[in-house]
Amino acid sequence: MKVVVFDFDETLGHFGQLGDFVTTLEEGFGRPIKREVLYKLLDIYPFTLRTDLFRILNLLKREMPEVSLVGYGKSINIFKQTGNPKDVVKKFKLSSFSGTHGIGHTRMATESAITTQGSHPYSTSEDECLVHNGSLSNHNNVRRSLIKDGQNFNSENDTEVAAGYISNQISKGKNLEKTLKNSLKELDGFYTFIAGTKDGFALLRDEIACKPAVVAETKDYVAVASEFQAMAHLPNVNSAKIFEPKPGVVYHW
Repeated sequence: MKVVVFDFDETLGHFGQLGDFVTTLEEGFGRPIKREVLYKLLDIYPFTLRTDLFRILNLLKREMPEVSLVGYGKSINIFKQTGNPKDVVKKFKLSSFSGTHGIGHTRMATESAITTQGSHPYSTSEDECLVHNGSLSNHNNVRRSLIKDGQNFNSENDTEVAAGYISNQISKGKNLEKTLKNSLKELDGFYTFIAGTKDGFALLRDEIACKPAVVAETKDYVAVASEFQAMAHLPNVNSAKIFEPKPGVVYHW
């Protein structure tokens, strides 16, 4: 599978950058863009690309079905792939990245295909992402409801439904903490959610809390994992405040 990453910045808009956009597509997928597709791109290419971003992406999805959008935004980069986690880290050179917060998830697929689309994290809106340990029992009903409300989905995965629910609520003016609290009433099942936005990240375990989570908090960092062993190598972790998140309580950093 080939991955092409675009930086859809607000300043993108002149035709030289459109040329870079098309060239990157052609080089990434090893074939030229058909002239009629290029003309369609020109027809919808605005002075500021972000305003018509979804029209661009929908055109690519329709004309080049091998193109898969895994996330977009100005602050959060989404990387996902199947295979050994060490190989994924090396492939995307994740060790060279820096930032305020990062969310990763290694999972065993139990209810979805072993594909890049079925991998975590899921991103269903600008600068948002979600990883999920658990299973939702009402995801099909929630998916149908969200589709009627304009939400798009690219997989049959229940985690994408949870991500779509969060995006839908935030688009209606609710903050991340309030959205996760509401999910306790709307999303049935057992789960631990870690959701990220450009402003921070939040953690929630359902009220039964059968999926594990542990937090290590110091003045320098906050780390969250399914078990302490994953954090044992962190600096000064033995002096950190270590605790198990309470069921049904949203923690936000």
